Amino acid sequence: MRMGKPDKVRRGQASSRRADAQLYHGDKPKHAARASVVGQLSPDIISVSLGPEIKARAIESLEAYSEQLMEYDDLVKEYNEAIKKQQLQQEEETSKEAEVDPDGNTRNVDSLDLPPFPEPPKAPIFHSEHWINELDEVLKETSDFFQSKNGGWKVHARAARFERIMDERYGRLRPLLKQYPELETFARNVQRKYASGYFSPFRQGKPPIPKSTAVVILFMMQRGNLRWEVMVLAALFFLVGLQPWALVVLVAGGQALLENRKRKPIKPMKKHIPTTAPYYAVEVEDNEVVDEEKERQQKIEMLKKPVGSKLGADENIDMTLYDTILLGSGPSTLYTGALLARAGRKILVLSSKDDASGCYTLEGSGVPEASGGVPFDVESSNVSKCTRQQTLLAPALCSSTDYQGGIRFAKIGSAADGYAFEILSVPGMGSEGGKDGVPFVLRGGGVQTLVEDAALYLGDGWPGVTPGDFGNSASAVYTGICEALNASSNQFYISKLLDDNVNNIRSASSYQEATIRYASMFLDKAFPLNAHLRSLFAAIGMKGENIRPSETSMAAHVTNVCSALSGEGMHYPIGGPRAICHAFASVIEENGGRVFTQVPYGRLLFDEKATETSSSVSESSDSTSTTKADPPAPRCIGIELSDKRQIKFNMTQWKSKGYEPAVVSFLGMITTFIHLLPADIRDKYKLPRGMPALTQRRPLIKILYQLKGSASDLNVTGADFYRLPAAALAKDSIDPITGDVRLGEIGGGAFRTPENEVQVETINQDQPDGDVTFESRKSQKVKYEAGSSWMQISFPSAKDPSFESRHGKITTCVVTIEADDDFVTPFETKPKLYAVQKGKGPTHSDYKWLMERVQKDLLDTYPQLAGKIMHHTMVGPLYRGLSHNPERYAAKGVRPESPYPGLFTGGSDLTVGESFSASIVGGWLAANAVMGYSALDHLFLQKNITSDISRFMEPPEPTAEADLAVDFSVDVVPPQKDEEQEELNDPPELKKEQ
Repeated sequence: MRMGKPDKVRRGQASSRRADAQLYHGDKPKHAARASVVGQLSPDIISVSLGPEIKARAIESLEAYSEQLMEYDDLVKEYNEAIKKQQLQQEEETSKEAEVDPDGNTRNVDSLDLPPFPEPPKAPIFHSEHWINELDEVLKETSDFFQSKNGGWKVHARAARFERIMDERYGRLRPLLKQYPELETFARNVQRKYASGYFSPFRQGKPPIPKSTAVVILFMMQRGNLRWEVMVLAALFFLVGLQPWALVVLVAGGQALLENRKRKPIKPMKKHIPTTAPYYAVEVEDNEVVDEEKERQQKIEMLKKPVGSKLGADENIDMTLYDTILLGSGPSTLYTGALLARAGRKILVLSSKDDASGCYTLEGSGVPEASGGVPFDVESSNVSKCTRQQTLLAPALCSSTDYQGGIRFAKIGSAADGYAFEILSVPGMGSEGGKDGVPFVLRGGGVQTLVEDAALYLGDGWPGVTPGDFGNSASAVYTGICEALNASSNQFYISKLLDDNVNNIRSASSYQEATIRYASMFLDKAFPLNAHLRSLFAAIGMKGENIRPSETSMAAHVTNVCSALSGEGMHYPIGGPRAICHAFASVIEENGGRVFTQVPYGRLLFDEKATETSSSVSESSDSTSTTKADPPAPRCIGIELSDKRQIKFNMTQWKSKGYEPAVVSFLGMITTFIHLLPADIRDKYKLPRGMPALTQRRPLIKILYQLKGSASDLNVTGADFYRLPAAALAKDSIDPITGDVRLGEIGGGAFRTPENEVQVETINQDQPDGDVTFESRKSQKVKYEAGSSWMQISFPSAKDPSFESRHGKITTCVVTIEADDDFVTPFETKPKLYAVQKGKGPTHSDYKWLMERVQKDLLDTYPQLAGKIMHHTMVGPLYRGLSHNPERYAAKGVRPESPYPGLFTGGSDLTVGESFSASIVGGWLAANAVMGYSALDHLFLQKNITSDISRFMEPPEPTAEADLAVDFSVDVVPPQKDEEQEELNDPPELKKEQ
């Protein structure tokens, strides 16, 4: 038997009879619950037991109350009769004297004898038939509540259970929910939406558009050159199905992470970078009066000293003090060292020259005593686009008193000559049938002055009347095309810092496509009717190397054209490159570094033991592999000098530093990987990708002339003179039958049609081995011919307005020529190389023969120099990196990071030419590669080494007067404070982050 429930009906048994069934007369009990069974105990005690008892008690109380009411009515009647009797008595005795009570009120003595008013009976709970009926209804509802199948007690039970769950779930927040029930409603709605998938980051139901339509839209967005981040978000919405709020959260979270990374410096850079004192600062004791003339003389004496200190023959370097070795000299090397020193690295600069600035000083018995200490700038440190270069230099130069470290730049030329900075002599250009062309002067007015001069001297279309209106000038149109191509050059050079996987998903820029094409193809299409304009722009586009446009990369051509026609002209550092290099060296040394000179390079050192250990472990872990991968290249750990001294890092001390030591070579790709890289290492681990397809530029010879008299006395300017046979006027011809014009080759020689572009895939194929076999090139011997060979003449002292005040009436002249086959030997190797012949001293016949022809060309060009030569000497041949052919830019291995961990390259091989600006950008690339900035930093955060230094370095405190390294009295370019930023050319200006 089950309590409160009837027994289950078994198979073959009759169902139990219930009280409400059809029973025999008299079998049904008087009070029985509907769920009760005859013969069984009823669970409904309310209707069976409690209900009848309570109703009987209620009826009894009602009956007793009725009797009390009847008695109460009788008492009320008696009371009323007594009052009437009293009133009659009062009327009969009206003449009687009224009694006065103590309060002064009159009263009737007989009224005190009235009986008390009867009290009504107390009404019980059930004081009428209505309440009895209400009791029946309540008892019936109560019985049904607990006994019916869907009784209300279950609702209360569920409510109690919900209350318990609420207490368990919300705990201390339960009172808040009771006080504000709308919160509970909100929580319920949130739970309901969550259960139905409302808060899922993925879309529920059908997409807004079909996937085929979404793919078409994405394709159209890609053709519209939208940013790839927008493409990713669109793909997540259309194809993956992310909801809009999920996209917003994704973008907001990503932005927060990016901003956090942007504010965090990369090791070992610190969040606070102190500025350094100016290198020319003179210590003054307290209360001492500063003698301005004495201070000026001290600055002059400082600039006469070479940059760096000589490395002793027996001097050993404690490598526990340094973590980065820089090989090379010049502004590019020291600029990179200054940036890395600000970033927290300890720099050791090793220069093979006597002066780490790259300048030469005449020495010897034949040198006049008055010329001692006069520096020769053999690199012609012209600065193009000076405002951008100042922004790039500021993080490295900034001192405690000046953003530019006291360095200023003077514009080459003067207002009288239109700030002319180059004189181009091209055979045949500007003349009719003549061998010698008319020199063309490039002035600092940019495109406007070029258009005017081209129209006047070369027959180009006349410009418009108003400024900026170029009319029908073909020169202006071609310059605009070059500027459009050069606008994306930053993307190409930034790609040298990115991984190949990242570059593969980036679209190629127009500049990158131009790098693998030849300049002659563009020139022929741009100037089909004017050969003189073709020669002019061929000369502007590649004046620093003697190669024809049919061999020149269009990218190098475009960059040189845009630099020359930027409208800013050319500038020169006041004090020469030695002043700016002294500033860089001071930053390096104040941050714990050193600069050593006269260091004889030997070969690079590598840690092959660690590589062999790691490769053996990987081979043992994958013994089932059928193909053996190339062994990993060893880490570069230092350099061995020619006297067998080793300058290398102790790698065990760097395991816990969080960053690795580095060796950075600014000696060029060829010198680094052919001359300094050991042959056994090169044969085993190969060269950088694409390097075997490269060509070394023919080495240069520098002839230094010291002239008597100042630049004004000798009537020479700072404009560099170039003789450019590779841009010689093309000899066009007309087919007598068809009348078609056949364009000749710029630079002369046999007509040939080069291919449109080089094959990048072929250049970057892995070579079978890295062996370099020297085999002499069988070709016509190259000799320097007076009056026709490539030549550059520059007067560095004429560019520097402070030179005469520091060195007196002396002028320096540097003549640059390409070394002929009497001094270098070409070899048919991969890459193509030149070897310098030894033993060609001042007494050698080839030396004397060359000096005579060069001096003849110098005096023919500048006849006023006759009798003014005080001393001369020859420097070189000097290696000058890679040739500017398309293979140079197609090779993927020409980048700062090398296949050998810890070995980096920098300098102008990474960019264009050998100019000051190009080498600085190459140093900037190397510094970023050493610090390890990622693609995320460069592409999204505009985060690089210069922007970080600008953010974390304290600003200078400028003095009342300009604190300059060298005094001057001419117009110069002031420090720029341009807030615009670009990825490469315009890093952020050095300023305190507020």
